[in-house]
Amino acid sequence: MSLISVIITVLIFCVIVIIHEGGHFAAARLSGVTVEEFAIGMGKKICSFNKGGVMYSIRCIPLGGFCRMADNSDPETGVKGFLDANVFKRIFICLAGPFMNFVLAIIVLSFINFSWGYTTTELSGVAEGYPAAEAGILAGDRIVKINGKGVSIYSELTYEISKYAGQNVIATVERDGELLDFSFLLTADENGAYKMGVITQPKAGFLSGADESLPKTELFEAVYCGRHDMFFLVKMTVVGLGQLFTAQVSMDDVAGPIGLTTVVGEVYDESASQGFWVLVINMLNITALLSANLGVMNLLPIPALDGGKIFVYLIEILRRRPIAPEKEGVINLIGFVIIMGFGLIVAFHDVFKIFS
Repeated sequence: MSLISVIITVLIFCVIVIIHEGGHFAAARLSGVTVEEFAIGMGKKICSFNKGGVMYSIRCIPLGGFCRMADNSDPETGVKGFLDANVFKRIFICLAGPFMNFVLAIIVLSFINFSWGYTTTELSGVAEGYPAAEAGILAGDRIVKINGKGVSIYSELTYEISKYAGQNVIATVERDGELLDFSFLLTADENGAYKMGVITQPKAGFLSGADESLPKTELFEAVYCGRHDMFFLVKMTVVGLGQLFTAQVSMDDVAGPIGLTTVVGEVYDESASQGFWVLVINMLNITALLSANLGVMNLLPIPALDGGKIFVYLIEILRRRPIAPEKEGVINLIGFVIIMGFGLIVAFHDVFKIFS
């Protein structure tokens, strides 16, 4: 684990945390709730300054952060507390953090698509002897569905195809404005790989230095695909969590900050020799992945997380009366202990993998 990988990982986490907590901050301000402190990092305060009645601080542990709001209102000072805001405002404030993580992921992925290019689901060619060609799919077709599941980006296409090895597949393509269905059996080639045998059309970005003959990425296309890329990352995060809870994957497939630092270091070493922009694009990809991942994780109905708080507030709506603050505090404390315990297990496992 190199110093540069640690620095880059910390910077990535700082950006993601600032965006996340910034969402809470902006939503609190819009809802009229008083924000007392906006902090980057945890633990002891290193430096701080006050502006507009808010303390902005940097703390010594460069992981995480928080947006501390006043709990209760004080008419004499004009302070408006979070707990005194109506339940819909509280839900809005809690949702704003994860929402901004998704927005960050879309912006980053859109920039990658526009600057570096991306691969479409339109076909520039079809390989002879493979299922797609035998079924009648042609170059120029655009694949829009696999077995009824919509595919808008290349990642969705490859993911859907990977689910049907050795099975019948119905590919829906758009040809001259008409939707056509083609059925084929997805069989293994001589290398044992299950492939349709299609060549998808890449598009070039302004930084990629790709072949000038390639079509250029338009900004609208880049944003459209960036949005779908983000949803795909969210989907893969949810799928991964489901596999973790059903024991389909092991702890070896889970990484915390220590493990992520190792991954960042490996990507850095592989990318640095390929040029500055390759390195930047790969780091941005990691940023988008982690931001989308954090957004999903924070929406889980676990006490102390945004999703856990939202779950409590939804119960409040159903009960038509709030849960006592003391009980909510106990629930959040239990959730915090569980999260910290799981974090310690993941950290121990990450360290074990490094030295094993």
